[in-house]
Amino acid sequence: MPRTAEAPEAVVAAAAPSHRRLSVGGLVGGEAVTWAGDPSGCFQIGSVTKVFTGLLLATYVVDGTVALDDPVGALVDDLSGPVRDVTLEQLATHTSGLPRIPKELWSRALSRHPDPYGDVDHEALVRSLASTRLKRRRRPAYSNLGAGLLGHALAVRAGRPYADLVRERVSDPLGLRSTGVDPGDGLPGHRRRGRPRTQAWTFDALAGCGALWSTLADLQRFLAAQLEPPPGPLGDAIRLSQQPRVPGARMDHCLGWLRWHGSDGVLLWHNGGTAGYRSFVGVDPDHRVAVVALTASDRSVDGLGIRLVQALTQG
Repeated sequence: MPRTAEAPEAVVAAAAPSHRRLSVGGLVGGEAVTWAGDPSGCFQIGSVTKVFTGLLLATYVVDGTVALDDPVGALVDDLSGPVRDVTLEQLATHTSGLPRIPKELWSRALSRHPDPYGDVDHEALVRSLASTRLKRRRRPAYSNLGAGLLGHALAVRAGRPYADLVRERVSDPLGLRSTGVDPGDGLPGHRRRGRPRTQAWTFDALAGCGALWSTLADLQRFLAAQLEPPPGPLGDAIRLSQQPRVPGARMDHCLGWLRWHGSDGVLLWHNGGTAGYRSFVGVDPDHRVAVVALTASDRSVDGLGIRLVQALTQG
């Protein structure tokens, strides 16, 4: 990935209609730059991790290990309080009533803590949830805490780390060689104006909400599998993860995926953001188009990703 004095965060983007890569390019100062980009650069993908966590849940539903209406307390024995009765589906669809983040993290968010999730381990998570009040909502309310708890509950149920579950059930079967919690040779993150960030976020018990790192090449493969699920249980799980669980006027909530629908079709999508990284993935199943946009910067790539989808489906 190129580094320039003008924009050290140079955006990487790709589009894959009909499963084939259309282009790899960069964006500098709002102008398109053509270059033979390296699709193997590793980025922290933030909340795009939730799509993987939703699929992970779907694999366990398909093989009969859990059911969507199982309470999370059945998987994590030492949970106490109202959260015990929250279902796995509610965690995956942001309908649990849990707040966006644990209350202990609000002070860190306000003080711009460099690694807000890093030391939230099992004990800290259980302790926080014991005194967390659930809010009754008629509509989904986005919750990193809920998605993180879902990933952790599946890990506790399996007796394995979240990273191992993603690798064994998603990454390895789909050939995603560089997708996981370990950044390896991850690209350094940058602030909006190009100054380097000193460290990337790390995750412990809340890994399921944002810990994964991935590459352009891996996410292209992942989205190709969304367009044409492989035969067998994993394909069944992919299809299950895409089904609307909580319908909305314009936006449905699936297992991890957000599903926008309008007069011009359907878009399964998610975005992500951690310190120094932004990401966007989108799949239009009707037009068989998939788009990935990644950047090692705090600048959003949502607009770029959506414009790519529109160009490929309307142009």
